Amino acid sequence: MTLALARLPHRRAFALAWPAIVGNVTVPLVGLVDTAMLGHFSTATHLGAVALGSTVLSGLLWLAAFLRTGTTSLVGRALGGGREEEAVSHAQRAALLAVGIGGAVLVVQWVAIPLLMGVLAPAGDVRTFAVQYAWIRMASVPAALLTLVLNGWFVGAGDTRRPLAVVATVNVLNLGLDVLFVGGLGWDSAGAAAATAIAEWVGLVVALALWWRRADAIQRAAVRRWRGRGLRSGWRRLAQMNTHLLVRTGVLYAVLTFVTAYGARLGPDILAANAILMQLMLLASYGQDGYAHAAEAMAAREIGRRDVPGFHRAVAASAVPAVGIGLVFTLVYLVAHTPFLRVLTNLPDVTAAAEEYMPWVVWLPLASAGAYLFDGVFLGSGRSRDMMTMMIASALAVFVPALLAGLWWIGDAPNHDLWRAFLLFNVARGAFLGLAYWRVTRAGRWLEHEPA
Repeated sequence: MTLALARLPHRRAFALAWPAIVGNVTVPLVGLVDTAMLGHFSTATHLGAVALGSTVLSGLLWLAAFLRTGTTSLVGRALGGGREEEAVSHAQRAALLAVGIGGAVLVVQWVAIPLLMGVLAPAGDVRTFAVQYAWIRMASVPAALLTLVLNGWFVGAGDTRRPLAVVATVNVLNLGLDVLFVGGLGWDSAGAAAATAIAEWVGLVVALALWWRRADAIQRAAVRRWRGRGLRSGWRRLAQMNTHLLVRTGVLYAVLTFVTAYGARLGPDILAANAILMQLMLLASYGQDGYAHAAEAMAAREIGRRDVPGFHRAVAASAVPAVGIGLVFTLVYLVAHTPFLRVLTNLPDVTAAAEEYMPWVVWLPLASAGAYLFDGVFLGSGRSRDMMTMMIASALAVFVPALLAGLWWIGDAPNHDLWRAFLLFNVARGAFLGLAYWRVTRAGRWLEHEPA
């Protein structure tokens, strides 16, 4: 057993994982700074408005996350098989798609955002400020989408350090502007939105510069031949994968949106408390996603090489540390959740509500470890249909029944029912994908989508 573990690509997994972990953790840290600044220098109304506005923006970016994940899978498998020009074509098609989506979003936002906020929150100041926040943030959507494509290329090429540089630039700038706009100028939720919008455009410029510096002569030549690359073909494969990923992410977004919207109906203090708890959940999830990125990159490379034993070794090398990271976050939250909450807000009613529901968040990192790991494995191997199917099953067969059972039979506070169902939903995601991994392995079908 010890010899088998020693032969696993632990060093390769760690080299890919640590930049992804550091970069991913800084993403919710910026959200935590937003929350802390508003929690100390503003009111629960603005804190709730940012929670609702961020839900819409995060939902859009999560729904468009296929631009990153799909690019990683297609580019990684092409590069693993030595097909560099094909990899460039995949990235170019994804970039064109990103531009199209970004342009469409800028057109429809003026109607769509007020309608969405009307569904998510009752009329009042929270809804008004949430609409304002979302409109300001929308200005940076094209930049954010193109950055997703570039980061997808980096991860597919086995490079997680450049995405770290990009996200670090965005988040440090966002943090500084956040302190200036919210803490210094008192712009409240509008200041938080402006800080993020400016930082995301700067991040795109940095990502483009890093890609060009990393690209070899073949890749640069392929980009220069943009018009002659036959980009009219090859869209079917991209569309099929992206459709699966879009539906999968849409279901996840629907669950998360329901958590936020349901909290809004329970009052501003519960909404604000849930926003804080969600930030802590995201902090852990982004940390856990580091080894998911490692599994994704290594799985794509080995599948592209048609090396199934190497693929399974890559999965095993990512599995143990992925569970370990989840356990670490659970232990940290178990021991030190009170200091975390005190840093994020000094509003007594919000703090009391967050303390009451914190136990659910404590166990989420450990319970979700399998979901994050297998997400990376299935993304890298290109089995997006399985990801979509298992996400739907987790929502319909676990989250909805668990929530209804809590509301109808258990009889405790509705917010407890909500968080219990969300915890079980994440357990189911990992369990269902684990069963799918076993099924595909037993059938010997990991290479069925790859060219011989």
